[in-house]
Amino acid sequence: MLSRDGVIARFIFAFCFYFLSGTQMVTGSLATICGILGTVALTSALLHYSPLVEFLSIRAERKSGEERGVRSQGNPGAKRRE
Repeated sequence: MLSRDGVIARFIFAFCFYFLSGTQMVTGSLATICGILGTVALTSALLHYSPLVEFLSIRAERKSGEERGVRSQGNPGAKRRE
């Protein structure tokens, strides 16, 4: 899986390729190549990053942190500082 910065860079590349061919700054076979490269960049960004996976990992970290906090508070053998 790519990092979030890598995915943002691929979205920017895809936009640039689509912009070049869509505004007719490049024409002919070069525009076709830009369209193909834009599609490849967009699909690789979408396939290598999932906001759902990121949300689930954040949720799992938060849940494990809460469990650690509950365990440390509920330990009867732990010494308390006063």
